[in-house]
Amino acid sequence: MRKPKLVRNNNLTDAVLKQKADELINLLDRDFVNFAERGYDAAAKTQFVEKRDAVDVFLSDEILEAEKMIATEKKEAARSALEKTMRTILNMAANYFGSQSAQYRAFGPSDLTRQRESDLARNYKIMVVATTRNLAEMVEEGLSQTLIDRLILQGETFDKGIDEVTEAIINRDISTEKRIEALNALYRLVAKYAGIGKDIFYDTNEAKYNDYVIYDTPSETPEEITV
Repeated sequence: MRKPKLVRNNNLTDAVLKQKADELINLLDRDFVNFAERGYDAAAKTQFVEKRDAVDVFLSDEILEAEKMIATEKKEAARSALEKTMRTILNMAANYFGSQSAQYRAFGPSDLTRQRESDLARNYKIMVVATTRNLAEMVEEGLSQTLIDRLILQGETFDKGIDEVTEAIINRDISTEKRIEALNALYRLVAKYAGIGKDIFYDTNEAKYNDYVIYDTPSETPEEITV
């Protein structure tokens, strides 16, 4: 069964949520005596501070997406170079054996640009075998060990590029999920202590009550935070 996608439990930006956590920690220091009766002690403060600091450990979505894009660009450049070499070798094979011959077909499919990445990564290996076997015969067409070595290197670079893009996507997804978990955990504490503060000062201190009214939108529209 597929794991459901983790979603944010609030619509605050990361920066605004962290700022509100900072404000609450300062308020809780000020009103420590009042909150002590509600279970807020040194250990609870440490936990709150740790939850606030935990959100800084993770890279932003923008940075992670940029890393994926860089990896994708490198992979596409590697593919382009590999296709160029493979196309040259196919031309050599067609000139020597004929494009309708069985020997030519041994070099793999010629529709390089339309091949899926997995197919191209497999087909360059087929071509390595074919070029190695026919090197002596195709020297007159320009085939050389240097060209075969280039084919191998470019194929390995493309293979590595595919893996790096996959890894970048996985890293982005894992990091994003963990960051959302950390932000949700912080928000729950912000909501909890804001609610307790309003409860404590509801009919005793209007100014302090208002200090704990924290809105649930970056624009500060009147939509009070809830657990």
